Amino acid sequence: MSAVTKVLVILLVVLCIAFSMTAVAITARTYNWKSVAEDYRTESQLAYAAQRSAMASHAAAIASARDGIRAHLERIAQLERDLQDENADVAAQQGEIAQLTSEKRRADALAQRLTNELGVAQSSRAAIDEQRKVFETRNIELERRNIDLNQRVNELTTQVTVFTQRERQQAQQIHILREENRKMLKHAGASETGGAAAAFEGRGPSSNIRPASPPAAPRIAGHVSYVDGDVVTLSVGSADRVEVGAVFVVFRDTAYIGDIEVTDIEPNLSSGRLIRSAPGVSPQKGDRAEDEFHFATPP
Repeated sequence: MSAVTKVLVILLVVLCIAFSMTAVAITARTYNWKSVAEDYRTESQLAYAAQRSAMASHAAAIASARDGIRAHLERIAQLERDLQDENADVAAQQGEIAQLTSEKRRADALAQRLTNELGVAQSSRAAIDEQRKVFETRNIELERRNIDLNQRVNELTTQVTVFTQRERQQAQQIHILREENRKMLKHAGASETGGAAAAFEGRGPSSNIRPASPPAAPRIAGHVSYVDGDVVTLSVGSADRVEVGAVFVVFRDTAYIGDIEVTDIEPNLSSGRLIRSAPGVSPQKGDRAEDEFHFATPP
């Protein structure tokens, strides 16, 4: 119930009371005013009680309306606070949207730049692929040439091995011939007294035959085949006229490495101990080795 309605109700009640009093006054003039007054008083009391009841009801309604208004005001305040929070959230989201928009622009610019770089990279890759094809072709050609060179090296190595074997065989033959020559010279010296008669008869060697010089010892050269501590194995042996106690000089290029004294001999190998060495160096596989007697003399 609105306030205007309540005011109208109150005015109606007041008018009813006034009308009742007027009616009582008129009726008192006509009828027995005392009984009429009693009746009107009773009616007025009833009306007053009704008015009081209506006023109490209206007061309760007003209080209830005020409570409702207060609740609505509190609700409005809460909604206003919620609206402010929502506005703040909207502002924050708008800031985030602006930031994301800026980041999107930067990302688009970066994507465009990367696209351009990708195009350049693809172009470079195409050029690199072309170069790679050229390099692969050249690599294949180099591999083919390398194979040819390896075959040629193998052939030359085989030839060197054959020549080395031939040289060793020739050296062995020379050594055998020299030994036979030495024996013949010794035999000729032992039979010198009968040389004149043999010469007279035309059967023996002349007594004036003498060797111009003693037979020279052959040069012995090889290389280091294996190293185990102080024990060094050489690639020459008894077939190369190596004897126990012989000393071999080991050198690398032109640098002196050490001296090896032979203690064990096999037909194609000999081993000995390192008796002297240069400071800070030791023999290694592949180092050259030459007998001490001919090391300082030209071949």
